[in-house]
Amino acid sequence: MDGVRCIEPLTAGDAPHNSFRTLGPTLLVSMGYLDFGKCLVAVEAGSRFGYDLVLLVLLLNLSAILCQYLSSCIGIVTGKNLAEICHQEYDQKICVVLGLQAGLSLLTSELTMIAGIAVGFNLVFESNDPITVVCFTSVVINMLSYTLSLLNKRKAVMLNAYLSGFTLVCFVLGLLVSHPKTPVNTNVMFPKLSGESAYSLMALLGTNIIVHNFYTHSSIVQVQRRFRGHALGSLFHDHLSSILFAFSGIFLVNYILLSSAVDESKTTMAINFQDARQLMNRFVFINPVAPIVLLVILLFSGHIVSMTCIIGSDVISKNLFGVKLSLFAHHLLPKVFAMIATIYHAKVAGFEGLYQLLMICPIIQAMLLPSFVIPVFRISSSRLLMGRYRISLYVEILSFLAFLLTLFTNIIFAAEVLFGDSTWTNDLKGNTELFYFHISL
Repeated sequence: MDGVRCIEPLTAGDAPHNSFRTLGPTLLVSMGYLDFGKCLVAVEAGSRFGYDLVLLVLLLNLSAILCQYLSSCIGIVTGKNLAEICHQEYDQKICVVLGLQAGLSLLTSELTMIAGIAVGFNLVFESNDPITVVCFTSVVINMLSYTLSLLNKRKAVMLNAYLSGFTLVCFVLGLLVSHPKTPVNTNVMFPKLSGESAYSLMALLGTNIIVHNFYTHSSIVQVQRRFRGHALGSLFHDHLSSILFAFSGIFLVNYILLSSAVDESKTTMAINFQDARQLMNRFVFINPVAPIVLLVILLFSGHIVSMTCIIGSDVISKNLFGVKLSLFAHHLLPKVFAMIATIYHAKVAGFEGLYQLLMICPIIQAMLLPSFVIPVFRISSSRLLMGRYRISLYVEILSFLAFLLTLFTNIIFAAEVLFGDSTWTNDLKGNTELFYFHISL
């Protein structure tokens, strides 16, 4: 597939070091978990509920590690990506449903990326024209991708891997330097859940486990099945180490943002864009260099997210829909839809609309999770497909617990929407009634 071949040198024998065969793909996939929208979700959760959700964030992070690891194992053992196997194992109707869900996941990822960078530009430069900022952001991201595509394929692939590693390290070290005295709270063993926290919990679920990355990760590493000189067990170990490294950094970012928001929320609680802006100015933009560094990081992560979305779109459309599109179409279509939706929200409600969009997109991602993790767990535990490399009974139990975690979170959220009386539920119902009122007029 064209989308996968554009990064094949990284996973095949052209990488400068063996560690890049496992660390490189993991770094590329991990960029989907690091954007400004996900930072705002962590800040919102910490400012409103303190340390009540920290343990759940840790469990979600561990679930993401498990899902990404199993996805990579599926690609290595079978030599096929997850979408190819779903095409073989499931009925065409089920494949279409999975494809539609994956497409929605890709779209929300693009939305979060564009809106997040636009909000970041607003925080740094205090621009009052959100539509111009959104258009500028989209052009910059596309120009960066186009410029890198002019390079030699091997150089472009390695540069993308280096950019991913640089972005992850800067995210973690930047927050550690800004907050050297981040407290380690040990009184977080029992999460305090309520109807009010269901919204934030769903958003955190959507930011910690991104469903279309399962397809992307399995497709990136599937070429490693060709290496007969490498024991698969050794490859599994290397992939697990790489995933633990990257996702430990992601959890550290979330924890620092949560704990910093707890300290600053004594005077301000992030319930809208202006409140979130005040909090970010207090504990992120402490150093005068921090805003520029943040923008550079956001642009790099946005470029990597855009590239991995192209790969995912290629894999999903060909195998789940049976439609082969050109690489240009995969590059253009998601961004056009994402730009239209982002510009619409910016026009209707300005930067406050973009902020709300960044809160809603992870919730949409979380709603897709239960049906997405089932194929991953089913295929990885199948002796027919995985042979002697099928997961052990203990990993099956962990997989089942991870599935229950995503399912129960969705059930709690749905119950609160239907029967709850929390503040956000009343606001949601009020906004829905107002929307239908305008439609009727």
